[in-house]
Amino acid sequence: MRVKTLQIVWHGNHKDPVFSVDFEPKGAGRFATAGGDGGVRIWRLAKDDNELPAVLFLADLNRHTEAANCVRWAPNGGILASASDDGTVMLWGQTEHTGAAFGEEDGASEAWRVMHILRGGTSAIYDIAWSPDSNFIVAACVDNTTRIFDVNAKKCIHALADHKHFVQGVAWDPLGKYFVSQSSDRSVNVYTCERKKGNFCPKLAARLTKLEPPTPVPRGENVPPETLPSQNSDQLPAASGEGKTHPKPRLFHDETLTSFFRRLTFSPDGSLLFAPAGIFRSNDDAEPKNAVHIYGRGRITGQPLACLPGNPKPSIAVRCSPIAYKLRNIPTRGPPLSATDTSSTSSPPSLFRLPHRYIYAVACQDALTVYDTQQLEPIAFIGGLHYATLTDVAWSADGRTLLMTSTDGYASVVSFEDGELGEPMDSMAEKIAATPPPRNPMLLQPGEVVMAASVHAETIIPAKHTRDEPLPTSVCGAPAAPEVKKRRIAPTFIGKTL
Repeated sequence: MRVKTLQIVWHGNHKDPVFSVDFEPKGAGRFATAGGDGGVRIWRLAKDDNELPAVLFLADLNRHTEAANCVRWAPNGGILASASDDGTVMLWGQTEHTGAAFGEEDGASEAWRVMHILRGGTSAIYDIAWSPDSNFIVAACVDNTTRIFDVNAKKCIHALADHKHFVQGVAWDPLGKYFVSQSSDRSVNVYTCERKKGNFCPKLAARLTKLEPPTPVPRGENVPPETLPSQNSDQLPAASGEGKTHPKPRLFHDETLTSFFRRLTFSPDGSLLFAPAGIFRSNDDAEPKNAVHIYGRGRITGQPLACLPGNPKPSIAVRCSPIAYKLRNIPTRGPPLSATDTSSTSSPPSLFRLPHRYIYAVACQDALTVYDTQQLEPIAFIGGLHYATLTDVAWSADGRTLLMTSTDGYASVVSFEDGELGEPMDSMAEKIAATPPPRNPMLLQPGEVVMAASVHAETIIPAKHTRDEPLPTSVCGAPAAPEVKKRRIAPTFIGKTL
């Protein structure tokens, strides 16, 4: 793995913040950035086998009147959507190059024009996400609404007012069944995508705000249901011998978190949902830790399957590599995946029971951590590259390049060698389409929450009391992320080389 901060002017003449980055699917290294100068720029990443990638400027798109906060390519490529503080979502398409038009930067090798302008209000839009069929766009707005745009009809068809504060992140399920929104009101809303008489009708399925505690039930006794604590209650049940209750722990940071974005994401097969800006307390008296909460598809409306704590600064964005990799030889919890799989070693337990594995990056305010869905420990910790807060992160189509952007006006590139992250699966897209992902990818006891990659070995904490056998007392801990200094330093690796 090689890391480099690209010392070029991405936006504006005074190093304006770079708020977003996204690679075009199957775009041969083409990607887009959005900046505080209101501009959207198209670039290409050229990479030789033994050299760090070089960035080539392609086009400058200047139609937004205020800061551009997010850029996202359509799933099938070709069309770029950008969202801005001016309250619009612009859809860009490439046209025949006939020379620089008025307002375009000289030296552009491609010509892009606005195909459509989607308007649903005047409030700023912080984040956007495409539906898998590229027919709809969901937008996170600062007027506390989540807006749905019909790309073909070129209009806003829904304004969902289910949040009580700024909506800062949205994501769409790759299988098209759900979309989610995350707000600074400390909640993640899960919506189902329904159609009635041919019309798109989203329905609120769950509001994820609090961690449900164990519900102890005296064994061997018949306890009336009305005496048990309600799962909808805001209070924890009183401990034995105590006459008071405690508030249920919150899952996410409140509006005092100094970040414009809470960019959550699904895994490419839709089996996992990663929600940033999380917090976790191991007990009532412990200080809250910054965390990323991971939800399984079968329990997306319930409790998180796992939490990733440990970084001293809050997480603001999560992105998965589009490449699925073959599993490595690490034993898993529970029964084997097949009757012939009986391998057993002393290696740490696998975190998720999936027939493949994904690499995903967590961007915190001051550092980037790379994880593998098969193991507890992070693959790498990259810090000290930027002077200011990170804003977004994106993977190239081949999964070998990772870009991170920052409000200091710079972007850094992380380049992986061929095979460094593992052996890619063959024709993974066709396999996912033919075989839906498992409803519950983690074979743990129902209701468990795993603390992964924490400073010390953590306890597996049950969210609900469902089985009589005892829980494992701990999981394999991982070393703490190194302290990040306020200067540029070389990246520090954590864990073994893959």
